[in-house]
Amino acid sequence: MNFKMKTKGEQIFIILNTVLLLVLSLMFIYPLWYILISSVSDPIKFDLAMTENTLILLPKGFTLEYMIEHIQNSDIWHAYYNTLIYTIFGALLSIVLTVLAAYVLTKKFKGVKILTVLVVLTIWLKPGMIATYLNIEGLGLMGTRWALILPFAFSGFNTILLKTGFQGVHNEILEAAKIDGANEFQTLWKVVIPNSVPILTTISLFYMIERWNGYFWAEVVLQDGDLYPLQVLVKKMLQSGGDSTQLFEGVVSAYALIVIAVLPMIILFPFIQKFFKKGIMDGAVK
Repeated sequence: MNFKMKTKGEQIFIILNTVLLLVLSLMFIYPLWYILISSVSDPIKFDLAMTENTLILLPKGFTLEYMIEHIQNSDIWHAYYNTLIYTIFGALLSIVLTVLAAYVLTKKFKGVKILTVLVVLTIWLKPGMIATYLNIEGLGLMGTRWALILPFAFSGFNTILLKTGFQGVHNEILEAAKIDGANEFQTLWKVVIPNSVPILTTISLFYMIERWNGYFWAEVVLQDGDLYPLQVLVKKMLQSGGDSTQLFEGVVSAYALIVIAVLPMIILFPFIQKFFKKGIMDGAVK
């Protein structure tokens, strides 16, 4: 319907809603833009500009010195390698466990409601920091890569989301697979998963972003700088001290590293964005 054909109230709502969304969009976009322009600015000029005006919209000076410095730093690439390991293997393990758990919960058998309640309880009753730390220590995982992969491999929220998505697969298709002699694993692999690509893609994105951005537990349980992911290096750079000029130079350098660190997720997101909305709707509505 044309905007002029809408009622007065509808027009006011559309205008207010548009303005609100634009303001919220700018609030979310500006911090990212600020990091980007800081990463390519001259530290001294940018520091001076900050003392005169707290709202900076364009780079002050231009330099790729810190970008090039990070790209040529072998420690950065080693941290990148660690991050890829935690992200790829961690997300793969999480997806396998989530798919199996969600598929089981879609079945009708004695005790399935109890299992569902137990999964939901993991969302409400998360273990605290100390309990998680003691669990990792008790399993003998401290100081190993498995300390970041195994203890955080399962998500009750993503399991319930995927379960709802699996339930959207038509029963007629599942019954046809049974008539053709497919067992449960064949049904899951050849029928359910191909018909649940959007929700699976969405959940995979959730797991990958969580793994990619994780830094707290990496710093706590790894105990070895050679195993640190890229995000820990960024955190340490942002916490570095010194006089005013050196401090801001370190911050600019850290911002350059942040840009390098988030680039893979930014490149990946447009390719899977088309699945995101449909995946959320499939997992939220039954």
